[in-house]
Amino acid sequence: MYEKAVSLMFSAWVVIFFLMSLLWLIGKLIKNYSIVDVGWGLCISTVAIVYFILGDAFSVRKAIFAFMATVWGWRLSYFIFTTRVLTGHEDARYTEFRKEYGDQVDRKFFTNVFQFQGVLGTILSLPFLFPALNPSIQTHPLEVIGLCVFAIGLWGESVADFQLAEFKLDPANKGKVCDAGLWKYSRHPNYFFEWVIWISFGLVSLASPWGWIGLISPLVMFILLTKITGIPLNEIGQLKSKGNLYLEYKSRTSAFFPWFPKK
Repeated sequence: MYEKAVSLMFSAWVVIFFLMSLLWLIGKLIKNYSIVDVGWGLCISTVAIVYFILGDAFSVRKAIFAFMATVWGWRLSYFIFTTRVLTGHEDARYTEFRKEYGDQVDRKFFTNVFQFQGVLGTILSLPFLFPALNPSIQTHPLEVIGLCVFAIGLWGESVADFQLAEFKLDPANKGKVCDAGLWKYSRHPNYFFEWVIWISFGLVSLASPWGWIGLISPLVMFILLTKITGIPLNEIGQLKSKGNLYLEYKSRTSAFFPWFPKK
């Protein structure tokens, strides 16, 4: 099993290497490296598809995790593509990287951003690896529970993204803070439900031998979303653009887990 797992991961990484290289080339041509964020969902879903094709697990089980990863990944990539890339907006993080990288900007974006994300995505796709190696024809209760949790997470993330997009479309809301719908109960409901989706991946993984290793992914995602790349970077930008309005919103609204706002 060990050799098969390593072989599957290597095959998936090779495919992801070419995928991220293609996205880097497109980003270079359109002068907008925010397209790397489109690659995040595509990266995870592509790894799952590779495992679906090459794995020797029970076909129904392979179909379950491939379905989950593809629906989640393609929805997220489409949303980012239409709201960021098509609008010509490049994330402030990548604008700063351009200044930092200087005349080596293209090479460093290729290695430090695109390919690094590809490697990270391949590693975080561990929850899909072990189901792809599980030959059991019996459906485990955790797989059913995982699908149910996935549906909740996908619904919540989709609603949060839609509510924020609708808020931004209204010119009257320019400079204001979105505190309607799910955003009334969490400053980052999209991140919270993203994490719920990763929990569902972990549950499906847990139903297979050695699947407990897949629980590393939701744990890492929680740290990334709440401590490193998610909430901290987002809130720096929000405070810069909205100032005291965001401070007031921050003082009464839960950062991550949805809860009733403070009076």
